[in-house]
Amino acid sequence: MAASKPQIRSLFATPIAIHYLPVAQEVNTVLRPLILEKMQAGIRGQGWSSGPDFQSWGSDAAQTVFRVARDLADGMTSTRSGARVALDWKVTASATVRQQGEYREFAAQPGAYWSGVYFVDDGYAKSDDNTLGGECELADPRGPLPIMVAPQLGFRIPGGLTAGDPEAIRPQNGMMIMHPSWLARGERRYEGAHQRVMIEFDLTPPV
Repeated sequence: MAASKPQIRSLFATPIAIHYLPVAQEVNTVLRPLILEKMQAGIRGQGWSSGPDFQSWGSDAAQTVFRVARDLADGMTSTRSGARVALDWKVTASATVRQQGEYREFAAQPGAYWSGVYFVDDGYAKSDDNTLGGECELADPRGPLPIMVAPQLGFRIPGGLTAGDPEAIRPQNGMMIMHPSWLARGERRYEGAHQRVMIEFDLTPPV
């Protein structure tokens, strides 16, 4: 009798969406000067943030970003029986500008369902230099547990080699990253000479 092969399942999946706005060039041409004009002197460290009132002054270009975010959220969400949804997502958003030497500490948004960031200007000025840093990081929700006993080992499944470490994504102009709001997101120290301009947002389903 031939030995049966073990069944290996990857459980507790965490969906992460990386999406590129189809009309990014047109939208970013409007958003970048609008946000920079609004920017005020802020405390050095995690950059300048407008606070959660961006929707009130973000113009039609911002609404285009939010429409794409809502559509993406609908596509990534279902009922518990697997049925598709079309929800009236409430968007809370802020404009953010980071300059050389600034970063974002890891933070989750437990009051929302989906969270994300849209990059109006990644600040790299088309440079491929990895020493500029500024990668968006998503924390492993399991914390350091997978690497505490044997940090030299990984799981032989897709995505298993980095278990316990944050996943890093290098931003690009027009890129939108969306993730569950309970998943902590941060940003490595940015060393670029140009300003990085982005929109950080949270989506909440109707009650």
